[in-house]
Amino acid sequence: MSRSVAPDAPRLYSNGQPWRNARGRDAPRHAVETEFKAEHAVVDLSTQPPKPLVVKCLVRELRIRFYAVSTIKNYRSAWVCFLRWYRGPLDQIDQEDIREYLELLVNGGASASEVSVTLSALRTGLDKFCLLRCTVGLVSPRKSKRLPVVMSKKEVQRMMEAARTLRDKLLLTVLYATGLRVAEVARLQWSDFDFDRQQIRVQLGKGKKDRYVMLADDLLPLMRQLWRHTKGVGYLFPSEDRRVGRHLSPRTIQRAVKQARILSGIGKAVTPHSFRHRFATHLIESGTDIRFIQKLLGHTNLETTSLYTKVARMKATAVASPLDRLGDEPGSSSGSSGRQPKRRPSVGRMQLEVDPNPDSNGAYAVKLDIWKDGQLLPLPGMRATMPRQDWVSLQIPLQDIWEPTLRCLPAAQRERLESPEFFSQVQREVAKRILRIRDSEPSQATKT
Repeated sequence: MSRSVAPDAPRLYSNGQPWRNARGRDAPRHAVETEFKAEHAVVDLSTQPPKPLVVKCLVRELRIRFYAVSTIKNYRSAWVCFLRWYRGPLDQIDQEDIREYLELLVNGGASASEVSVTLSALRTGLDKFCLLRCTVGLVSPRKSKRLPVVMSKKEVQRMMEAARTLRDKLLLTVLYATGLRVAEVARLQWSDFDFDRQQIRVQLGKGKKDRYVMLADDLLPLMRQLWRHTKGVGYLFPSEDRRVGRHLSPRTIQRAVKQARILSGIGKAVTPHSFRHRFATHLIESGTDIRFIQKLLGHTNLETTSLYTKVARMKATAVASPLDRLGDEPGSSSGSSGRQPKRRPSVGRMQLEVDPNPDSNGAYAVKLDIWKDGQLLPLPGMRATMPRQDWVSLQIPLQDIWEPTLRCLPAAQRERLESPEFFSQVQREVAKRILRIRDSEPSQATKT
């Protein structure tokens, strides 16, 4: 007689759901909920709340999310203007309404930046906070890529000399010496200066990010004079209304720069940001690494910093104006009066050989010799590899290996050998020969 066995108790998850075996990555998943409910929105527009209440709730949400003060101000202005224009039900705003309003702004003379800020404000307030879908598919307008206004060194000096007060002179000097934004300069405090390490800490810059910038030696005398009045407490540029704990407003800094521009007689449209442009351009012209400049300016993308390479002055020895070469043509009578551009020194006669048989690591030995007084002077140690298809990499040895040969050459020829252009030329020639060797290998194997 068989005895029945009681079934095991069902296994449950902690939430009470029955336990299931794993079905792998290809198992069907539950559908993701794409529609949000009205109670999830910051403001339920289906109840048709008053427009001032809508703006108040949206501004409160921006503050809770720690948006920048300037962003809150711009977004609030955009929301107020749009809601004054819109006359329909708030929960019925669609793409056509947004397009019609943006077209109204464009016809009224608004710039691409103003339209872009308005669209961003409407996208954040209506779609992100109120859960509408009225800006889906709308793209921010294309902005014109204008080059920044860059002052010369003499113009910067004239503006500093035209400053009427010690504060204004220090203000212009800090703008040029640090490359900070106008709001960052206004928030500088004495505690941000590290005089031992000669650094300035920029707290909560654009994007809520901290960074360090250089502290110039020429700033120290001006700061010592200002120290006597402030005792090194509080903001570097305190507010003019004498209220404790308030700094100078960016608008006041803009007026100080404008006044110095007028007194110096400069006709360019100079703003506080022009000193930032000049700071970056001056560093590029002096040969500073562009990635280091990116860190000083606080740029997220290197492409933003590379804009200053387009306005930096090129060296006169690199490119000459066509006007300077009018007299260089054969038979020209004015050839002696024109300025002759500098010619790069010649390397001289050379001999380049590439060993067709690579070593066990796939590297080709490259032999480079230079003729001098009827003798071949070797430059050994170069190796070429092909890390991927049709790409040749040339490895240069340490300078100590070439030093005995370089000491025997003239200074101009030695300078040319150490230039990046020379190595690029050698790399191109070596690449041609290695590719030629690789392409000839099948034909040689067929003949044998």
